[in-house]
Order: sequence, then C-alpha cells, then structure tokens
Amino acid sequence: MIVRRKALVCSSLALLIIASCRAQNDSQVTNKASSDTVVSTTPPFKTKEPERYRATRTMTTVTADGKTNVIRHTIAKDGELRRFEAEFVDLMTVYINLPEAKFLLFPDQKVYSDLAEGLPPDSSYEDESSPERLLHTDSGNSSYQKLGTELLAGRNTEKYRVVVNEVNAGNVSSSETLIWIDEALGMPIRSETKSSDGSRSTMELSNITTEVDKNLFQVPNDYKKISIAEMINYLAKH
Repeated sequence: MIVRRKALVCSSLALLIIASCRAQNDSQVTNKASSDTVVSTTPPFKTKEPERYRATRTMTTVTADGKTNVIRHTIAKDGELRRFEAEFVDLMTVYINLPEAKFLLFPDQKVYSDLAEGLPPDSSYEDESSPERLLHTDSGNSSYQKLGTELLAGRNTEKYRVVVNEVNAGNVSSSETLIWIDEALGMPIRSETKSSDGSRSTMELSNITTEVDKNLFQVPNDYKKISIAEMINYLAKH
C-alpha cells in the first residue's frame, strides 16, 4: 500500500512540477448570431490574460465511451505573481510562481519545497486550457464564426464557434468548439468542445474576482522547508 501511494504521489508531483514551469444555466443571448465566417489558421480576435484576477477553473472531459473526469482548481494572478491550487492524490497542493522563485506547498502538512532545487533548467509547459491554447488552434483548416454577445452567469461575453479540420496520416478528424470571451476580462471564461469521435470537454471559470490578496503568493512563516525527495518520502508514509 505504501509503495502504491508513493508511486501515485511521485506521479502527481511530477505532473505539478511540469505544470509549474509551464455554468451556469442563466445564459441569455442578447445579439443575433453573425453569418460571417472566417477561415484562418489564427482567430480573428485578440485576447490576453488579465493583469490581476482570481477564479476557480473546472475542466470536464467525457470520453467516447462515456467516462467522465472532472478537474477543479483555483488560479490567481497579480502581475508576474501566480498561484495554482488543486487536489492531487487526495492531498491539497499549492504551487507559487514568483519571478525569483518557485515553490510547492502542502498546506495540510505545512511543508514546502523550493522547486529550483529539483527542476531541470529547461523545464517548460504551456497550460492546455490557457487563453493562448484555447484561442490558437493547431495547424489545419479552421473556421471562426461570431455568434453574437451573450450574458453568461451575469457576465457579458462574446460567443464564437470554432471548427477545426485536421489531416493526420491520411485521416481527417474534426472538432467544434464554442468559446465565450468575457468582455471585461478579455479572456475565455467558458469553452465547449465536441470531437468527431464522440468525446467532448468543457472549461469554465467561476468565482471570478479582480481582487487578489498579496499574501496568496507568500510561503507562510510556520511552514517547514524540505527537499523534493523528503516530500515524496514523507507523503508516501502518511
């Protein structure tokens, strides 16, 4: 049992370390859908992540055979300061990314590690559901259609339909994504993707606020510093 738990902890830590370097039903359509469709390799609109915000991000995937997986985490950003909080292997995990340091925290155990002491220097990762990934599709024939403005969970958004046709090894696959871009934030707060194989996925931001506490990006004074190896061994025994 300890060996199995240690393996799970190691896998989860590895995923988090890589990542560290890397709806509501009250919607109301307020504008008519546009018939204009643009075929392009890049979207006909611009967006960027807000300078300061905090939100809960929920990602739900449903496989072609009906299996559902839900991942929920909290993200916070204040300029160059970032915080990522989620549960891995039934353990609350916090990652703090600062210009001068990167820390991995386990609040329940009140321990933390300095990731600079355990990461390869060229580690990098781009979040799969970041604004860039959501709005810039892979190479292929992509069409973008503006569907109008829509009130989503009390927030004003612009809604788009994106259809991507990809050719891989002689096979043609397609996917359709609906994206809601928050007018105030300038970034997607919801996306729904359906693939030709029957799988589908959604991403949604909730509990959105532009008020961010600076203390979120600090390691508490009562936390004990341990190495990555010590953290893995410690957690495997608990």
